[in-house]
Amino acid sequence: MRRVLIIASGGGHSGFARAIAQYLPFKADFVVPTGDTFTLEMVKPYAERVYYVVKGREPGDPLMKLFFAIPEAVEESFKIPRYDVVVATGSNHSVFPSAVQRIKGAEVYVVESQDRFTRPGKAVKLISTFSEHVFLHWEEQRRLYGRKGLVVGPIVEKPKYQPRDEGYLLVTTGSMGFMRLYKALASLGLDDVVVQTGRVDPSEVQKLNPKWRVFQFDPDIERWISGASAVITHQGKTAMESVVMYGKPTIIVYNRDWRSATTVEDARTYAEVLGAEFLDDPLTWGSTLELKRALDERRRPKRFEIGTPKLVDEILK
Repeated sequence: MRRVLIIASGGGHSGFARAIAQYLPFKADFVVPTGDTFTLEMVKPYAERVYYVVKGREPGDPLMKLFFAIPEAVEESFKIPRYDVVVATGSNHSVFPSAVQRIKGAEVYVVESQDRFTRPGKAVKLISTFSEHVFLHWEEQRRLYGRKGLVVGPIVEKPKYQPRDEGYLLVTTGSMGFMRLYKALASLGLDDVVVQTGRVDPSEVQKLNPKWRVFQFDPDIERWISGASAVITHQGKTAMESVVMYGKPTIIVYNRDWRSATTVEDARTYAEVLGAEFLDDPLTWGSTLELKRALDERRRPKRFEIGTPKLVDEILK
């Protein structure tokens, strides 16, 4: 049996890590960001052992913060024993553990984000220089990496629930949150809304509409997706999960605060690939009627085969 190490680097990257672990025939070992209790809770049921490596930089943090964290990240990475196979899930957090494992003789693979089409992610591009393959979700991403890119299909988890329609609108906008979007939605006067706020204080969002169901994080966000009438999200991984796993009408609203993430052109292409509706950042709207129109005209997305089993076959063969 090959010893597998999965680097779960926070946010949507940790979602990739858990998806891969669910399809493995045995428990893997994980690297998680130091202090990231959310990621730890996500992967713990699938983990034999967990290592901690500091994450140098979150979206929106200054680049200097990453430089200061490098010595500690390298030191912690060298403490991890050698594995046969390492799967990095992207972000600066994945770089040092995967590089050190490559030095020790491991096969390294890396997952590109689902929303990269015009240019590769910086961390994934760096890791690709010493990886066996870059796992891709869509044919439209193949040009980013040439022969090193391997299209396996959308990398998502095993669906836990049957899709159903309980009448509510789900708004989930990643670990950073998206207050501009919440305010725009509140102006439409919709009451049956569930909001996952991320780092935005849930009490501030609750003030927008006391009838909303509001929470900061839920490691089982999937149950909310499965029961929604429609999903509003940002350019992250949840849009792919909503479409691929549950076939939900999905609206992607671009968040310009994610400066180190994908471009608006990438996000627009991402929506087209999924068959989702796309809206630019609320800062660009003439009025909130743009959001109302998108909700009124929402449609069923495209259908896809889950690609995670193909990824697992590749790393175990």
